[in-house]
Parts: sequence; structure tokens; C-alpha cells
Amino acid sequence: MIQPNARRTQAERSKASREKIILAATKFFAQNGFRATKLSEIAQAVEMSEPGLLHHFPSKNHLLIGVLEERDRLDQQRYVGVADGEDLPVVTSLRELVTHNEAVPGLVQLFTVLVAESITADHPGHDFFRKRYQNLREIGIELISKSQEKGEIRNDISAEDLIVMIFAMMDGLQIQWLLEPEKISMTKEFNLFLQFLTG
Repeated sequence: MIQPNARRTQAERSKASREKIILAATKFFAQNGFRATKLSEIAQAVEMSEPGLLHHFPSKNHLLIGVLEERDRLDQQRYVGVADGEDLPVVTSLRELVTHNEAVPGLVQLFTVLVAESITADHPGHDFFRKRYQNLREIGIELISKSQEKGEIRNDISAEDLIVMIFAMMDGLQIQWLLEPEKISMTKEFNLFLQFLTG
């Protein structure tokens, strides 16, 4: 019979292993994309056998979703924080998210590479990203509508259109910044865009 303490220790070890695998997979997916990354490379990076890795993630598809969910969890803490009672103006929340992204180029690269790959319907991340944008737009529409009522954001353009424009600006800036980080400042350009949003 397994003692409760032993169970906790096993669960903690398993959690630590999963976190280590996700961290390594994040790096490889960002550098090589999903399709070109091999599970054996990730397993080697975390000093684990491939069957050992598959014990935590039954397939590369499962691992991809684990990486995406972790990246999304961190982003939504910042993006959704304004909806969870932090009472920050949505403009401030968006500015802080862009500033944070500029400090984590590896995660931004991961996101950009995987979004581009997942455009094709047969990619395992396709449904994840489609639903992700749908959910974030729904949240964004609500936040922007409230900000429009308070006079914080211009109301001559619908919240539905503004949220599409905001994500287009953020994603487009990320691509240009990744290609020419010495020339493009996401924070600077997004702050200029925010002047348009609040004008």
C-alpha cells in the first residue's frame, strides 16, 4: 500500500518532470516549429528516455497542447486580470501585456511560429488557436465596451471591431519585432496605437 506522503512525493516529482519537459519543448518548438521538432530531442534535453517522456505526454500532439496551455495561462493572467477585479483600465492591461512580451522573446517566437503553422486545418494546434482567439475576443469585447462607457476608449468604433484591430496590431508587431528587434520597439509602437484607441 502506497503511503499518502509517498503519493504526494510522486505527484510532486511528476509535476516537476512535466514542467521541465514543457520548458524544453517550448524552446524546441520556438526554434524549429512543431513539425520539425523530434520528441527524442526534447527527451535528450531533459535527460529522459523517449518512453519516459511519453509517460507524461502520450504523444507530441499532447505535448504541444501542454505547451500552448501553459503559455496561454501566463498570458491570460495578465489579459484577464482586468476582468477579475484588479480594476485596471483595459488600456493599462494591454500596455503591460505588450511590455511583458518584449521581455520574453522566446515565448513570443513560440507563439508566432505555432500560430503560423496552425493555419492549416490538419495541424494539431488549429482548433486550439481558433478557440483561443474566439475566447479572447469575447473577453475583449466586454472589457472594451465597459471602457467605452467610462470614456476611456473611443466609442465611434464598435468594441467588436476594435478588439480585432488590437490583436492584429499586437500580432503584427510581434512578427516585425522578431525579424528586426534592433529597429522595432513593440512597446513604443503599441503606445502610439493606444493614442489612436483613446483619442
